[in-house]
Amino acid sequence: METIWQDVRFGFRMLMKHRVASLVCVVALALGIGANAAIFSMAEAFLIHPVPFENGNRMMALIDAHSVDSGAGFGPQDFVPVAPATYFDWKKEARSFDQITAYAWDEVNLTGDREPQKVQSFRVPANFFETIGVHPLMGRAFVPEEEETGKDREIILGHAVWEQRYASDANIVGKNVSVDGKSYTVVGVMAKGFDYPMPAEAWIPLSFDTKGRLRRDDRSLFVLGRLAPGVSSAEGAAEMKAIAQRQTEAYPDTNRGFVLRPMELRQFVTGDLTRQYTLMLMGAVAFVLLIACANVANVQFARVTGRVGEFAVRTAMGGSRWRLVRQLLIESILLSLGGAILGLFLAQWDIDMILAHMPPDVAKYVAGWKTISLNTDAFLFALLISAGSGILSGIAPSLMSSRTNVTDTLKEGGRGSTVSRGRHRLRAVLVVAEVSLALVLLVGAGLLVRSFQGLLSVNEGYTPETLLTMNMNLPATQYSKAPERLNFHEQVQQRLAAIPGVRGSALVTHVPYSEGGGIGTDNFSIEGRPLTRRGDSREAIVETASPNYFNMMNIGLRDGRVLTDQDGADTARVAVVSASLVRRYFDGENPLGKHIKVGKADSDAPWMTVVGVVNDLHYSWVNKEDVPTLYRPYRQSPPVFTTLVLRTDGDPMKLVSAARAQIAALDPNLPMYDIKPMDKVITESIVGIAYVATMMAVLGVIALVLASVGLFGVMSYSVSERTHEIGIRMSQGAQTGDILSLVLRGGILMTALGLVIGLPVAFLLARTMSALLFNVQAADPISFIVLPLTLVAVAVVACYLPARRAAQMDPLQALRHE
Repeated sequence: METIWQDVRFGFRMLMKHRVASLVCVVALALGIGANAAIFSMAEAFLIHPVPFENGNRMMALIDAHSVDSGAGFGPQDFVPVAPATYFDWKKEARSFDQITAYAWDEVNLTGDREPQKVQSFRVPANFFETIGVHPLMGRAFVPEEEETGKDREIILGHAVWEQRYASDANIVGKNVSVDGKSYTVVGVMAKGFDYPMPAEAWIPLSFDTKGRLRRDDRSLFVLGRLAPGVSSAEGAAEMKAIAQRQTEAYPDTNRGFVLRPMELRQFVTGDLTRQYTLMLMGAVAFVLLIACANVANVQFARVTGRVGEFAVRTAMGGSRWRLVRQLLIESILLSLGGAILGLFLAQWDIDMILAHMPPDVAKYVAGWKTISLNTDAFLFALLISAGSGILSGIAPSLMSSRTNVTDTLKEGGRGSTVSRGRHRLRAVLVVAEVSLALVLLVGAGLLVRSFQGLLSVNEGYTPETLLTMNMNLPATQYSKAPERLNFHEQVQQRLAAIPGVRGSALVTHVPYSEGGGIGTDNFSIEGRPLTRRGDSREAIVETASPNYFNMMNIGLRDGRVLTDQDGADTARVAVVSASLVRRYFDGENPLGKHIKVGKADSDAPWMTVVGVVNDLHYSWVNKEDVPTLYRPYRQSPPVFTTLVLRTDGDPMKLVSAARAQIAALDPNLPMYDIKPMDKVITESIVGIAYVATMMAVLGVIALVLASVGLFGVMSYSVSERTHEIGIRMSQGAQTGDILSLVLRGGILMTALGLVIGLPVAFLLARTMSALLFNVQAADPISFIVLPLTLVAVAVVACYLPARRAAQMDPLQALRHE
């Protein structure tokens, strides 16, 4: 131990002796370690601890998905809730789970004592909180009796709603609050930070009447199961798949076309796309750290070359090779620890930047977002990779420098030894690796940036920056009948259109990119075209819209007509469909005059005549293809939930107060929410892509800088090693151009080898990433031509500076150089 401490002190003195080189190493490693620590913190939050309770690793999500041959389902996030009857069957039959519970999405309006407020609520059964292992901070959870219809007028408040709306009233439990115009009793308040299912603000009992419990066509429940002790997730999944298969055979009319997709809860809440992007970022920061290690290794080679005399003397005096290797490894680890200390500060800064720029309306939907922090695990991870980086960057210089030939080294003429040539080759290999890794990162970053640009450009047709959107949900207590809803919508349209600065007003169920791009689809039927197989389905986004919505969103007409003001409650039912719906479901046949309806052909929904075909709007970054869309007139199907859209002359947010006032004049208890310009709706929906693209771009730039610094360092050291040779060449008549060419040739060759190796790897990466790209080909010319040329240009500059210094040498001084 004493000898190790001696090596540590001696190593520290040697590092301080070469302060500039040591500082370069520390900064390079800090960039790599800091980036890794920051991304590790994100990965831990997203992939390991995405839910706000302890037993998440024992929970499974029991969710359906469309079967491959059903003809339905769009995009990678294909999650389908299950019906009440299926849920109750599972509770009876499953043996791998000691508890099975469920939840259903809901929205309620809190009114009465203060300004009306829309609250994201969930309907949950009495065993929900017990199953996931949490308890209210105040009051109690629901009891089984409250699952009966008519006895379900209780509510549990989220901590934020209790704090903000009810001023942290310590006596709130037992009081009545107005929910959608009805009186509910507050029975509990949840602890701060608990918002599951995300982004829950309140919970209401999940209740069914006898008929509702038996329904198999009302898919509204997301089911969770807690594995019994000793049961693995694979065993639980296998049992549930067997049960689901038996149900499909027993109830083919409602269950065929769907397949159970059981998965761990943390996988369900994180989602496949978030997982893929997170793993991609972890790979990217690992590349940056490898480049930093290669840089440090090259600096170490330069340092130890000047110490060969020292090593020869120590060897001659009886020092072992292991002692020399240990000495150099300790110095390398000291550098990496310095990089870790600085890197942790950089990581904290990175995390602060990441958290600060995420819109709150988006962050509340991201599982694990609130738990991102530089915690103990991240600190230990940083120490681990710093030690690994020290060993990785120091092992080659240590081993090669310890192979000291005492006799040759103590002579003055030992410059051209085999060890020296080996060092030169290894340094060149490290530079080639740096260039290759930097190229792969640059191409990956370029593809993601291009994808983000494609997402923005696809929506420019309707000028989203001058559109204002706002949502409202009409409570059933006041607007249970269609004429009441229609009258309200008519008055709202008239009042909003009359506001100064408003060029037009429209309403629609969902605008593109709302709900984070996760707008759901509904089944529909075509008259005279029964589905050939049980389980097949036709699905489309069903929009209830006003006639002027098409003009406001610049939706071009392809055939027939759009909706008009004459399409009223007393006229024939009509619909307009998108071009993608025609391509997918009409097999090239003209759809005009055909009859379609929302739901199954034998349902009570009315048949609608197709009167027009319009261009598609792009609804989501998740789906590359256009999703079939069906538009029906709002006068024929007055909606409960709707989005108001205003076209303005300037900044849409300046008209928010006026719009609120007009709606409040009609119904003072109706809250308006998600009030945003359309361009903000789009950018918030794709902010995840923006984050990933930005982080990849930053990592690509860091990799480019590190690679160029590494190339510059190697070329500078090469010039220093060859100073005597250059002096001889110049004394024999070599011109400036000859010396430039001599030095540049080596650097360009290393860069070219890096490109030759990096381009195929980058292309394979692009093919792998193709599922994550929008409106960009895997072989994107900008990413595969412009960015490699940029790398070459930077590399040429990095080589030219040492070459120019070599060409400007004084031959006499060069000849005297040893």
